[in-house]
Amino acid sequence: MGLILGGCHPVSEIYVYPSENTTITAALEDDKSISLLVDPYKQGMSEAMEEIIGFSPAFIEKKKPSSALGNFMADAVLEAAKYFNPEVSICLLNYGGIRSTLDSGDITISDVYKLMPFENELVLLRFPLGFLDTLRTFVASKGGEPLAIERTTTLNVTDYKQSAEPYFILVTNDYMANGGDNYALLLKATNRQDTDLKLRDAIIAYIKKNKTLTYDYAPRKL
Repeated sequence: MGLILGGCHPVSEIYVYPSENTTITAALEDDKSISLLVDPYKQGMSEAMEEIIGFSPAFIEKKKPSSALGNFMADAVLEAAKYFNPEVSICLLNYGGIRSTLDSGDITISDVYKLMPFENELVLLRFPLGFLDTLRTFVASKGGEPLAIERTTTLNVTDYKQSAEPYFILVTNDYMANGGDNYALLLKATNRQDTDLKLRDAIIAYIKKNKTLTYDYAPRKL
């Protein structure tokens, strides 16, 4: 004979409690306790953002196929990438990732945040040298992109270490390395190195190091 155990569960009743909506208008008074908590951090952040880190001798803006602004930002990223791998020889950024202009005069941390407000990080990608033609054609089809190329403004096979399988290493941002902005072709990299370094921090370090920037207005292409 089997024993069947059973039980019942009480059903909770659902009650609807009325609530009041608070309309937010300029007439609402500040909560002084919140202000006392937030204001010191707000002031400290404001002071940090207005720190002067360098000087720009001219107003620059992004343009296609290339521009002094794009050249400067790509140079900064390429220089930072070499700390992770000295064989990096190309920096490729996306035109749409530059979100502001850079005025003449003092450069502040805030100015760099306006240029690069996203949390994108540097990624190093390795490709067979033969992939260069594919990349060159695609960048040209987009009307150009911000570029930095080691030593010359035109890539040649002789710029790279010759081996049984010649290759080149490119630095870009993680958005593009993940296929963003139609760059699915970058997913074909034979090796990927994530650096955890933000592009914005690379640019800030470059400005602090150089103090007064000099701009390269010469056209660049792959």
